[in-house]
Amino acid sequence: MTRYYCSGFDGNDAFGHGLGEMFQRELTDTKSIVFIPGGAEKIEKARNKQIPVFIEHFKRAGICFERMGLITPDLSGQEARTMIRNASFVMLLGGNPFQQKELCDRLDLSGVLQKFDGVMAGFSAGAMLMSRYIIVTPCSEEYPEFRIEEGLNLDNISVYPHNNTSEESYPEALAAGGEIYQRRDLVQVAEEYGEFYLLQDNARENGRTDVSIIKSSDGELAYYIENEGKLWKAAKDGVSLIAAGRGKQQEKGSLVRFL
Repeated sequence: MTRYYCSGFDGNDAFGHGLGEMFQRELTDTKSIVFIPGGAEKIEKARNKQIPVFIEHFKRAGICFERMGLITPDLSGQEARTMIRNASFVMLLGGNPFQQKELCDRLDLSGVLQKFDGVMAGFSAGAMLMSRYIIVTPCSEEYPEFRIEEGLNLDNISVYPHNNTSEESYPEALAAGGEIYQRRDLVQVAEEYGEFYLLQDNARENGRTDVSIIKSSDGELAYYIENEGKLWKAAKDGVSLIAAGRGKQQEKGSLVRFL
């Protein structure tokens, strides 16, 4: 069992910095990949945009799946669960984590996802759903209030994506992607719900993307970094940088350290 908690990826080559090689080592076969959209409203986006992009990135990394499946509300719960049980790779896509949770609840997928023993990756909303808690702080018109709900709790950790900044010290207020994250809000959540991780997919003007990912393999956690990617931990005593990339010296992504 291997799971990846991801904020985002390099749009030019999502798996070309080392992730693809890791996937190849971890996959026992490439018979089937199953995608779970970021909610029922994101199905067309998943079908027409997200899935073709990911399939192309997999091909660039030398990974070609024989079959592709998409979880949709019109499936029966049994059909959806069978698809996941038979999958080599399960990917939870980005979108709205709460709507994604509603879709999974409607089809009763929590149990089969918690027991899935192949390779799994969650991007943005997908990583949030994989977490112990789905964490949203007041950051935009779409999310004006705190909203914390239980996730799938696959590894007893929680993540908050898109904390995109080049600074090593987390600012008081971080504006990224049309949203504003307040450091005090992150600390407030940590005080009540426990420590959690802040991931990034920071696109730079020079075309490089700073990426931070948490990898879980048979219960052991590790940080994975691309370029100058940074990973923070929010705790009741503040927000601290716990892993950072090596900049120009780093040609491929790397597992920085074990927790």
